[in-house]
Amino acid sequence: MKVLQINAVYGFKSTGVIVKDIGDMLSQNGNEAYFAYQTTNKELETGFLVGNKLDWKHHAVHARLFGKQAYASKRSTKKLIRWIDKVQPDVVHFHNLHSNYVNLNMLCDYLAAEKIPTVITMHDCWYFTGKCTHYAAVKCDKWQKECGNCPLNKTEQPSLFFDSTSNVLRDRTEHLLKIPSLTLVGCSNWIANEARKSKLGSADIDVVYNGVDTEIFKPHESSVRRELGLDGKFVILGMADKWAAEQNREIVGKLVSAQDENTKIVIVGCKKQHKEYLSRFENVVTVGYVTDRHRLSDIYAAADVFVNLTRADTLPTVNMESICCGTPVITFDSCGSPELVDEECGFVVREGDYDGLIAAIEKIKCQLLSFDVQKQHQKFDKNECYKKYLDIYKHISENVK
Repeated sequence: MKVLQINAVYGFKSTGVIVKDIGDMLSQNGNEAYFAYQTTNKELETGFLVGNKLDWKHHAVHARLFGKQAYASKRSTKKLIRWIDKVQPDVVHFHNLHSNYVNLNMLCDYLAAEKIPTVITMHDCWYFTGKCTHYAAVKCDKWQKECGNCPLNKTEQPSLFFDSTSNVLRDRTEHLLKIPSLTLVGCSNWIANEARKSKLGSADIDVVYNGVDTEIFKPHESSVRRELGLDGKFVILGMADKWAAEQNREIVGKLVSAQDENTKIVIVGCKKQHKEYLSRFENVVTVGYVTDRHRLSDIYAAADVFVNLTRADTLPTVNMESICCGTPVITFDSCGSPELVDEECGFVVREGDYDGLIAAIEKIKCQLLSFDVQKQHQKFDKNECYKKYLDIYKHISENVK
């Protein structure tokens, strides 16, 4: 079986690693894996680079002016389609197409005309909205019927002049549903259920978790405590994009101030502006962006608890990575984050509930959670998770309408 995956990146960042891992799984099971991408960390014999920097910039300007992402790049998409014709894949698998590099309508029309079975992994909500990747923060449900007057029009993928969300949602739905054998895959139960409420709800919808490498993310001895001066301390771990987010600053200020001198908070993924904000807190240790997964695993293993302040995440890989390293998780009850944390390996608190966060942290301080990590590995191991795609590929390719 030939499977072509299309994603903005290959081999790095969260979705790029997922695409590579699925490709490896395909090859290990005797299938052929092909890839189309905007950016890659290595040249691939079975890969295709879509467009170039000039085209991507033009596409970005077009999206900014007209509020229509994935409408430009017509020439690049024609070249991609010619390459797909040569490859003759049995299945095409979409990941993230909202990075100003491909024309979605053209691609869908081609797949529909050729009756090529298509899988879409919903890493976010973009495929069933008129613009946004996440709407939870603004509590918007217009996408269920018709977008328009978008509350995120000037903030997320900002449009300078037009609100085209109503037209985009209508176009996107029409072109995707033209594909005769279409399966949407949510990487969490939450987003799958959201998709069922959307205008794409008539499509087949399944769930496959984004797995993690349990050979890397597992309990082990770590030198991070010694390196960062954390010996003898209770260590809280967090991610910079959540802890430094504007909507979390009040709760972070109170949470950090409530900790005693025997507690240290390590924040990973800090850019310059994150460090400037977090440097005001004496008990916070800032760490830059970590690309090496072995190093990231060392950091998880060194912590006593991982506190995820996300308010809009489809399925936070960081939760799974922490749990697989034996470190419990505290998270808000927003989107897909809570479904990863059961009563054995952490706590789920109401979104924005400061008292709930403090109480959960204190419980772990009083008695560190000990849980069956192997049981969690069975749920989150990438090899087991991604094999489910094989069943989906086989099913839709054998049942082309």
